[in-house]
Amino acid sequence: MNKILIIDPGKGWGQFVSKMYCYQKLANHQNSKIVFLTKKSTQAEHYLKPCSFCEDVIYLDESKRGIKNILTNIKSLIKNIQKINKFNFKICYVFHPSLRYLFIANFSNIKNVWGLGFKFQNFFLKKHKKFYLSFFSKTKGDNEALEFIKKITLSDKIEYKPLFSMNHSLRDTVGIIIAASGSAKRWSIENYLEVMQFLKEKNFKKFLIISGLDQSKDEDLIKEKFKDDIEIIYTSDKKINEVIPYLEKCKFCIGNDTGFSHLSVNLDIETLVIYGDCPPQFYSDLIKHIEIDPLVAQSSISIHTIRTEKVLKELSKFLDRRGGRAVEGAHLESV
Repeated sequence: MNKILIIDPGKGWGQFVSKMYCYQKLANHQNSKIVFLTKKSTQAEHYLKPCSFCEDVIYLDESKRGIKNILTNIKSLIKNIQKINKFNFKICYVFHPSLRYLFIANFSNIKNVWGLGFKFQNFFLKKHKKFYLSFFSKTKGDNEALEFIKKITLSDKIEYKPLFSMNHSLRDTVGIIIAASGSAKRWSIENYLEVMQFLKEKNFKKFLIISGLDQSKDEDLIKEKFKDDIEIIYTSDKKINEVIPYLEKCKFCIGNDTGFSHLSVNLDIETLVIYGDCPPQFYSDLIKHIEIDPLVAQSSISIHTIRTEKVLKELSKFLDRRGGRAVEGAHLESV
């Protein structure tokens, strides 16, 4: 089977993961497998390598800012080109507006290069191989990859498709995603304690706490609150490849707008996502949005205006749709 190269460093691994259904469509349209060139921070190898449409994942040798790093960055550019040329690609798609990534593709042995064509990229791409038609085109934001692939594949609509899914009858855990890339996306741990207490009263007995390296103290608060009442799996000391098998067993998740929330959706898991500093994403019906009130402006502190009562109300409606209380020894199924 042919191989195509996608260069997408990602603006965060959640945003990167959320585009995978689009890339699956591109692979099927080209009857090819994809090799991804991306930043290591996307952690792509852990969830993409098992996928049938992914041939391999290459991590970028990243550049450094500043005039003093010019020589270092030239060496970095050469390393990336060498990584690409090992595969003998016929076609490449650049899903990032930076000239650097377009130059990496153009300086390699790939003759057929497509790109977004945003701003200065526009001058280096042929008209039929770019999404933005002129230097002055306004950005489509998070939708640009979707709209570009619609153009490439001549599709009116691209249906969402998860990366893979475990049999729902094998799912016995609730995922609580307290991890986040920064304080602007992190709902307080005290609120999550109330959410867990609510779920415990609904007779949910097994929880997966998905946390970051700096959240061991938050895990300690959970341990103190619940002690031996319920079974809890903690992840602050685990790598992503160690977390994924536990995440696959979640019947649903609730948590912050972070990479793991979007990975959860891509594992075919209904996920309630709490949004504070940015608008919600709508790429899949598996995402259930919990947003700030309409009169509250998006900011670095707006997530803290979301009261626990509002989240519990949304969670109650979600559980009612799924069938109400959890019954010990039984499994809730998606309707």
